[in-house]
Amino acid sequence: MKLSFLSPEQRAAYDRDGYLLLDGFLSPDEVRRAKEGIARVCAARAAMTKDADGFNLEKINDDSMNPEVAAKGAGVFRKIQGAVFHVSEVLEVFTAPKMIRCMEDIIGGKIYLHSSKVMFKPANGGAAKPWHQDAAYWRNYEPNQVTVWLALDDATEENGCIWAIPGSHRLGLIPHVARELQVEESRIDMAKAVAVPVKPGGLLIFHSLVLHMSKKNLSAKNRCAIICDYDCSPNPCIDVRIKPSAFTHPALRPDGVWPLAAAA
Repeated sequence: MKLSFLSPEQRAAYDRDGYLLLDGFLSPDEVRRAKEGIARVCAARAAMTKDADGFNLEKINDDSMNPEVAAKGAGVFRKIQGAVFHVSEVLEVFTAPKMIRCMEDIIGGKIYLHSSKVMFKPANGGAAKPWHQDAAYWRNYEPNQVTVWLALDDATEENGCIWAIPGSHRLGLIPHVARELQVEESRIDMAKAVAVPVKPGGLLIFHSLVLHMSKKNLSAKNRCAIICDYDCSPNPCIDVRIKPSAFTHPALRPDGVWPLAAAA
């Protein structure tokens, strides 16, 4: 494959480990714009106390997957699923030419938008995410998706950065259990776990079969990231089911398939 964005060494590292960190992918101004867009959308929903429309709140006892559990507080968000529908600045990041070029070097010439989200991990208690593989959530699809995880805040071990198992994308899909869909630690060689701190603007790319997790944020610093999953097959975007009726985009097809520039 002829590379246009990544170096051969970077591509080889991705193939070996199943993930790759690119520092400074977004400029400070791009980070600022994305954060301002997210803050604008969250301010408009600051009174929310129940999950709705892809906006999920931090829950008491960190029972994040149970919509009936009370929120830790009004407008204390855990996630915005379908972020590209709500935050135009996030849509710009995930469809930007440099992102498409980067994904072409990972996936190939055909790229489709699979899903997107904003993930919050608020200071002083933002919930942990157990060990899992993203492909476990998309069992109807072949596990070929690639996730991009962009830090908007400094992601450190103290505030809940990603931990990963290098090379775990070669293990195939591992059984997941419980409502959270997680992998039992007894199935994981914990000695191989590596912390992956990311500076604001840094891009962490990982295969949908890579085992990863993040710990609870017990620090005084927020940790926010924007995430997009790309596919090499023309599968419908999984977030279409929660798309606001007012949202339109010329590339989003009636069948829910969203080809990007290289796949149009």
